Amino acid sequence: MERTGVLNGSGESGGGLVEVEVGCSNGSEVDRGSSVRMLLETACEALQSISLEGLDEDELSGMAAGVGRVTALADALTLRVAGGLESLRAGSAREALVAGAKLSGRAVKRVTEAARQVDEMPNVGRLLDAGELTLESVFALGSAAKQCGAALVDSSDELLYQAATRDAGSFSGVARRFAQRHDPSAGGDLLKGQRNSRKADLFVGSDGMGVLKGEMDPVSFGVLEQAVDERKDYLWRKDGGRDGTPDAMRNNGQRTMDAIFELCTGLDALTHEPLAADDGPRGWRRLPPGRIIAVTVGVVDGTDPDGSCEIIGVGPVPPTVLDSISPDDRLVGAIFGGDGQPLWLGRMERLANTAQYVAVALRDRGCVLCRAPMHRCRLHHAEEWDEDWGPTDVENLVALCSSCHLWLHRTRRRIVRTVDSYGVVTWATRLRNRPVGVSRGDPVCSDPPIATADGNGAAVGRAPPVGIAR
Repeated sequence: MERTGVLNGSGESGGGLVEVEVGCSNGSEVDRGSSVRMLLETACEALQSISLEGLDEDELSGMAAGVGRVTALADALTLRVAGGLESLRAGSAREALVAGAKLSGRAVKRVTEAARQVDEMPNVGRLLDAGELTLESVFALGSAAKQCGAALVDSSDELLYQAATRDAGSFSGVARRFAQRHDPSAGGDLLKGQRNSRKADLFVGSDGMGVLKGEMDPVSFGVLEQAVDERKDYLWRKDGGRDGTPDAMRNNGQRTMDAIFELCTGLDALTHEPLAADDGPRGWRRLPPGRIIAVTVGVVDGTDPDGSCEIIGVGPVPPTVLDSISPDDRLVGAIFGGDGQPLWLGRMERLANTAQYVAVALRDRGCVLCRAPMHRCRLHHAEEWDEDWGPTDVENLVALCSSCHLWLHRTRRRIVRTVDSYGVVTWATRLRNRPVGVSRGDPVCSDPPIATADGNGAAVGRAPPVGIAR
């Protein structure tokens, strides 16, 4: 007879293993099926009998780990059941798992596909049967196998170690990056591998709501995000903006969905009427359309191929993004000292020009107070244009998102940037009220520093960045 132990967690001092007779290996199929069902029922009874009363933190933490292992083993059994059902009759897994396990049709589809993939990856199967992998981690391995091959995924000891030791959320990113790096059709080009990983899904959820879900490479996402944010900001102003109650019309999440709908269809999201030809984002000047790529000189001239390359507001991207530069793109060299390299306009113009936008974007990378992406920012005069007669120079301009900019004016504060001898930039806000006898440039009340940045090349000898305005 084969013996299987089930934990008795009733909390009694005599708790141990409940031994269950499973049946002989040469028994009938009916006997074996009955024995398995009896074993599962006993396991359910043991779980239901667990009492948490009187357990301390360490004991509860141990219980959580045990529950995780039980869940992983149950998931492994679910995959094996799905695979066995499909081998007997295609489509039977959906019927059984929807009716019996109460899974959604979409979840059953993922489970069935994962069961088929595990059959092609024996090492993954062994980890799964040992309770070392969660179902979400198996899904992530399956997605990687689709892109770069099941054999490569199953033979990677490092990837399988990460799958067994990381939580499912962080491992999904690890598996995705592994697939992008090893995508045979990308030829070692990480950006091309990321673009090959793009995917989207449109489906109706269990509550009848339509769901749009997708992933894309960071370069394409940067362009899309900027377009959606500009449209969403326009809708916010259309709903009343700062002078009204825009959330009474729709909240931020609803405006995001409406912005995507209107950009895709050309229809008003609320009325489904065609949008007017002149309907579009309006308001203060922002960054020029497109995106700004900040890259160190060594990446451009080949002396430092592993140097920094990032899209402002998006984050680091592979340097191969530079291969797609067109003749219409502008290459701007920028060298920053500790206090910034000014592009002087004095007081001839209140609004910054394009070159100044690029310079501030390369220096600040986004809102200096809350780190919102640069395309959501406007340029603010540190020394106010009206009250302080501040010039429109890069050294007097700072990137602020609309929320922080509005807060600064409403609270009568000013923003101050200081740079130490190492080129570290520190931002702080200070009250603008000045007692009698205090000069215009002397701050009165100081808040703690808000944000810190490296000044983009403030330290002597640091490679100067190059900005590419797309």
